Amino acid sequence: MPDSTWLLLYRAALIESDPSKLNGRIEAARRSIHQRLEQLDDSGDTRERQQLNEALYALQTLPIRKRSA
Repeated sequence: MPDSTWLLLYRAALIESDPSKLNGRIEAARRSIHQRLEQLDDSGDTRERQQLNEALYALQTLPIRKRSA
């Protein structure tokens, strides 16, 4: 069963409206995603790995998208 902790933290970062909290939410989500990627090293679950990589990219661009919104 996949660990959904990363997903909860990722979603929290996406919906964060307080600019002073955004970086903390992003960092928490990144850490959790990287931990999950390490757990998947021995697994062949490429679908979840792709989701994780897409989430990392979205987190990377999130501050820019929030500023321009």
